[in-house]
Amino acid sequence: MNNETLWATPTPLRPDGTNLLLFPVNALPPIIGDMAQAIATTTSTDVAMAGTSILSAVSYCFSGVYRMSAKRDHTEPLVLYSLTVAEPSFKKSPVISLVKRPYATFAHDWNESNKQDIFKSQAERKLLESKMLALEKKDDVTAEEIAKLQTDLSNIPQSNFRRIAVDDVTPESLVRLLEENNTLLMISDEAGMLGNFSGRYSNNVPNIDLLLKCWNGETFISDRATRASIVLKKPYMSVCLACQPYVFDSMINNTAFRGSGLIARFLYCFPKSNIGSRKYDTQAVPEAVIENYKNLTYKLLQDKFTFHSDMEKYLHFDGKAYGEFVDYYNNYIEPQLVTDMAFCKDWGGKYHGLILRLCGIIHCIKCALNGSDPVEVRVDLDTFCNAIEIGEYFREQAIYAYSLGDTDFATVKAERVLAKIRSKHITKIRQNNLHHLCRCTLFKNAQDFNETIDMLEEYGYLRRFTSKGSNNKTVTDIEVNPHVFS
Repeated sequence: MNNETLWATPTPLRPDGTNLLLFPVNALPPIIGDMAQAIATTTSTDVAMAGTSILSAVSYCFSGVYRMSAKRDHTEPLVLYSLTVAEPSFKKSPVISLVKRPYATFAHDWNESNKQDIFKSQAERKLLESKMLALEKKDDVTAEEIAKLQTDLSNIPQSNFRRIAVDDVTPESLVRLLEENNTLLMISDEAGMLGNFSGRYSNNVPNIDLLLKCWNGETFISDRATRASIVLKKPYMSVCLACQPYVFDSMINNTAFRGSGLIARFLYCFPKSNIGSRKYDTQAVPEAVIENYKNLTYKLLQDKFTFHSDMEKYLHFDGKAYGEFVDYYNNYIEPQLVTDMAFCKDWGGKYHGLILRLCGIIHCIKCALNGSDPVEVRVDLDTFCNAIEIGEYFREQAIYAYSLGDTDFATVKAERVLAKIRSKHITKIRQNNLHHLCRCTLFKNAQDFNETIDMLEEYGYLRRFTSKGSNNKTVTDIEVNPHVFS
């Protein structure tokens, strides 16, 4: 009898992420922490998925407005890139939808209330452009007259209907949208759009410069023969994406993404699964929680869009928090770059910057809730401790993410066989029959399949028995470890 008690637990084919830290939802400020927990409850999902998504989305509210300063020559913008990696049926879409909703409704409400001013500004620019064209056709026009009209035109700012969220966007469209909006929020439950930047529509030539520069607000210049140059002085974009594991595998193993440092800019979230034990009749997100989340988001966005200075405001630690940050860097972060984070040094090298970004975001939300000015109030020790709790979660997730990037093709083939065994609930089968079920382009021949079975037996997922079949031929039967199904 194939008794589970007679089998040992198999060795994981990939690094095991089940013992990683739980997402510290209590370290989030009020309202967004409540919303993350409520989303997790109604969708029966790990709160890490909602918490990560809300953090990266809310960072958009502060992009281009604030920077967190630790010392005079080191500041960080309050921008986050996040990627949630989860299998199908993890309810990524409902989570992202609930996070995104107030940003979409705010953009609609803003455009409706400012519609007349937008049309007026566009009309004024169009009239001046028509005057300039007419003036340039005159024989007696002077350079001073043209220069005056050009100056008047430049004094009327480009006014377009505001765009906050972008989904499936190409690099070329992103340049135009950033020119019009300065900052954007890329939010989607499908990260396949990143294929647009890896060269999907440009003969496999990667086009990721803008993604790299938007993380830190670095000047970007786009020169094209078919149009005038576009200069983005301080482009910022917060990124909140979710994807299936195969998309992540292609990203982590993409030499352009990894070599450029794009992979090191992301926060990773591998939410824990409770598929198979979820309930439908969970509590819906309470109306009060939805309303509080919407009101906070609206307040933060309203403050952002009424901020017209090109100069970002700087946030600073108080004395005690700064001392703790320095100690944390010197005695914890830096030593770990040659120990725990040795295999993700590119990500680890940005970890202290992540702590600063989290400090700034948490501080600004707290100030919004207290009705105080984030610049006038110093970032305190309590906020720093919140940032450390959240940062530690993402540090462990990054180490796990990079370990997955080292997965070889043999592991992929073994996982494919296990998936077939689970889907058919196979407890015992002849090896030739299993090979027939698993036939695909992954396996070149029977010998290649046999090597995969060798690996699965070595890791404890199955065991083989040989016997004499018909015509006195040797046959191989496979017995599956019951732990495979639990």
